[in-house]
Amino acid sequence: MNTIRLEDLKDHLVGGGRVERAGNRARLVLPPTSSQTYADAQLDNYPHALPRVFISHPPLRLCVRVRCSHPAGRLKGTAGFGFWNHPFTRGGDVIAPPQHVWFFYNSPESDLALAPGMPGWGLKASVLNASRPGITRLLQARGAQTLANAVLRLPLVREVAAGFAKHALRAREAPISLDLTEWHAFELDWRPDAARFSVDGIEVLRAAHPPSEPLGFVAWIDNYRASTRRHGFAFVETTEVQWVELEWE
Repeated sequence: MNTIRLEDLKDHLVGGGRVERAGNRARLVLPPTSSQTYADAQLDNYPHALPRVFISHPPLRLCVRVRCSHPAGRLKGTAGFGFWNHPFTRGGDVIAPPQHVWFFYNSPESDLALAPGMPGWGLKASVLNASRPGITRLLQARGAQTLANAVLRLPLVREVAAGFAKHALRAREAPISLDLTEWHAFELDWRPDAARFSVDGIEVLRAAHPPSEPLGFVAWIDNYRASTRRHGFAFVETTEVQWVELEWE
């Protein structure tokens, strides 16, 4: 079984974000930031230049203890840890079929519900596997990415596309309610046929058919906000220093 080790991860820092390492712990720190500026404190194991090459693949297990500086709602922007294929530009344009297997948090300024019936903000376990032949061929066609991203900015098209995506992409999500300021044990067991998420020893989600091709590990905190109903990304003002701390077993 593959594992993720802190010593194998590199820092990715934007807008004053920083990573503080001490033994088997890493604290990802975000400074106060305006809504006109992007800031990110991140650990990952893949290059950001295109084409991106990913090395994490199932079977793989991630076990970390995590706490945050602020409770849910007061923690602004997005944060999380797990695996994805980094399918967006910073402006929110899609450059690849999205895939992820991760724990994800976003603040109330966002409205990001990928699965029907799920809340638009908060902490979730989430699996998305949009790497299907038809979608992949469309995005790889010459000019298709530019056209698709331009069309998705039209108001009516945004609403229709968001509803279609929730059913077509078959995301699986489970909300998680806990005190983010306390230490909690998170476990992700990613296998080719299923992904299992547990918090403090209790299973919160088991999803069949997760992504099976290599993805990149990421742990981060930033000041993004996003919506499945409004195409594109924007930023949230953060008035206090905030952080996510991870401790590896």
